[in-house]
Amino acid sequence: MDYFQKIFKESVLVVVISSIMGLISGTFLSINSQILYSFPVILLILPSLNSLIGNIAIVLISRLSSHLYLGNLSPKIQKSHVLKNDFYGLLITILLSLVALIIIGYAVGFATSIQIINPLLIITVIMLTILILFGIIFLLLFISSIILFRRGKDPNNFLIPLTTSLLDFLTPLLLIFFIYSFT
Repeated sequence: MDYFQKIFKESVLVVVISSIMGLISGTFLSINSQILYSFPVILLILPSLNSLIGNIAIVLISRLSSHLYLGNLSPKIQKSHVLKNDFYGLLITILLSLVALIIIGYAVGFATSIQIINPLLIITVIMLTILILFGIIFLLLFISSIILFRRGKDPNNFLIPLTTSLLDFLTPLLLIFFIYSFT
């Protein structure tokens, strides 16, 4: 029963914060819908982009938590061979997934006669968005996992819902920022 209460206490606040972040994200998308409508391919693959970066972040959180609990990673903010391997492994995974996602997105766009405007711009915006988010999230999750672990909290309970909600907001934010920057 104590374990259930611990998970409940750790999760309630996180769920409320995640819900509020979801509302903010939806409002932001609604306000900027015109810029997204002007690039239909981005609208087509936006859910997949959110899913891709969110799934990579969840894998990272799980790996960091496992490393901390197994003692493979010291609960200190410092460089580590384990971190380096995780970083490169996830970076390669995200790059391969991004290439596949872009190819599939354009194939569906061509098959459904979606107007494709400036493909090089769109690919650049998508790649920059995901790679910058990956770098930021990697550092943020590493530091957050260490801090939560030191305080006796399970990083999975806090970071998974918060990170997915945060990425649901940051992905379109960066996409829109780069579209405005490059156009």
